Parts: sequence; C-alpha cells; structure tokens
Amino acid sequence: MDSPCARTHEGTEPKATDRNGGTTGTVEACSIAGYVQLRTDRTHGSKGGTALYYRRSLHCGPINIPPLINMEATGCRLAMTGHSTLVIVSIYLPSPKRLLRRDLRALFALGDAVILFGDFNCKNMRWGCPSNNYNGIKFDELEDRLDFGIIAPSSSTCFPHVVTHRSSTIDIALTKGVELNFNSIETIHGLTSDHRPVILKMGAPDSGRSIPIRKITNWKRVSTALEKIDTLNLNSIPNDIASTDEIDFAIGALTDHVRTVVEESEREVPASSDRQKFPPDILELIRAKNAALRRASAYPTPEYKSRARALQREVKARVREFRNESWSDVMEEIKQSHKA
Repeated sequence: MDSPCARTHEGTEPKATDRNGGTTGTVEACSIAGYVQLRTDRTHGSKGGTALYYRRSLHCGPINIPPLINMEATGCRLAMTGHSTLVIVSIYLPSPKRLLRRDLRALFALGDAVILFGDFNCKNMRWGCPSNNYNGIKFDELEDRLDFGIIAPSSSTCFPHVVTHRSSTIDIALTKGVELNFNSIETIHGLTSDHRPVILKMGAPDSGRSIPIRKITNWKRVSTALEKIDTLNLNSIPNDIASTDEIDFAIGALTDHVRTVVEESEREVPASSDRQKFPPDILELIRAKNAALRRASAYPTPEYKSRARALQREVKARVREFRNESWSDVMEEIKQSHKA
C-alpha cells in the first residue's frame, strides 16, 4: 500500500511542499509528469503560499480548507485500503505570526485521520532546535490538549543564509487518528536550499514489521531542568541528614530525579539501520560546503562564490566515489557468499 510522504519529489505517494520564499516561487506552476498539483497562492502579499502533489493513479482528490487566521494550507483526501480515509495537508506558518489553537482545531477537524506536514516555524529544544520560541513552546503545550503527535527528523531542516544564525528543525509533521506504522522521517541534505526537503515514510497498519528505534537525549534540556531545585523528588530530601538511612534515601531521591529528567528529555527516532552512513571526511566536507554557501549568500563576492561552487563539486565527487566503493563492497560480498 502506498504510504504518504511530504516535501519531496521521490516515491509514489502524495507530496506536500510549502513555498515560503526560500525554496520555490509563487507565480510559475511546477508541473511534474504523472502528478496532480494543488496550490494555494497568497493573495494578500508576495511570496508564501502552499502546494501539494499527488500521483494520478491514487484515489486522491482536493479538499476545501476552512478559513484560517495565521496558517496557509493546501490539502487532499486519500482513500486507502485497510485504513480510513487519510487527509494530508501542506502547511506554512509565517515566522512573524503566532501559532493559534483554532487554526490547528480547524485543520484536524477535516477528517478522522489527518497528517499536517510543512514549515511550522516552531522552534523547541525537544526536537533538536538550539532554542525555544513562542510557537515552539505553544506547540509542546497543545500536543496533549489537542491529542496529536509531533514527528520531527533528527537533523536540522533549516539552514539560514546568515552565517551567524544557527540551523534549526522547523519542518515537521503532526498526526492525529493515523493508524499507519511510522517507519522513518529524515532530512535530505543533498540540496543546497535554505530549507532541506524532509521525507516521511509510513507503512500499512497490519504490516507487523518492527522498526528499529534509538533514543536521542537533549542534554541542553537536561542541564536546564537540573538547575531547578523545587521538584517533588528534591523536596523529599531532608535538610539535615543525620543517619545512614537518610543518606540512602537522599541518594535514591536524587537518582530518581536525575533519571526522570533524562527520560523526559529523550525522544525516540528510527534507527535507520538501512540508511547509508557517510564517513567523517565527507560529513566534514558537507559542513564546510554549507558554511561556504551561507557565507557566499551573505557576502556575494566572486571569491566566496567560487569557493562555494568548488566545495559543491568536491562534495558531489566524493559522495559518488563513496557510493561506488560501497557498491563494489556489496558486489564482492555477494560473490563470496555465492562461492560459499
């Protein structure tokens, strides 16, 4: 069964992308063979707007988006076998605007199973951002109140052109009432846009395939939480400790406090055991290329532009070389196993 994904042009599933001025335009339509394009242009200003693509062979069609206050959205309804009708919505929340509960309520009311995917401009250290903003804190609070789930990639999705600005994860997915198995969500770093594409993979609810999971700890959040001393566990420790029993109790309370803080600062992500890992030299080269692109964008001198283009070519050549080497290793293993 086809599974939904967003912000990418690969695969055979519905695709959603926002057009916030950083990656695509709002005037010219982008046609993709075999796909239907849905788009919602911004009528009150330049840039902005959202678009969504779905494969013609799917039982999919557009839906009417209710009036929203701050969000921009484009949606479709996908009929699936073995699952209730799935509503997929491409989202863009401009950064100056506040995240409103009424906008989320209106979108989640579109169906019993809803996926919202796009640029929410919500920063929270919980999903790997260097700091929190108002929308990110609000997002975290609304997750339990509105009973939805937040799915974020483990690596940053936005890389500002301004060198002094840090990367963050603001392109994420929200799910409510979706019974599909979550397989993976990852940022695609092969492109040089300030917003990287993000691909979300979900499978049939009855597939029964267990997905390897690993835990990521946000140690900055742990450090901040440990600075608070007015907690239930710490308040149970007496001020004056006079016996070994009280020492043991205090140690146990402190241990429980630290364990609780760490557990609350962890999140589970797919282990992606089948994903090809780049060696350290390529990762370092990619970081240098990204820094050069930001520098060339901020200060477009011929020297900086030339350096950025040279690093792009070097990364492309090194990645191709690495993949060829990996393929050769795979073929060698196949030959050896065949001989055995």
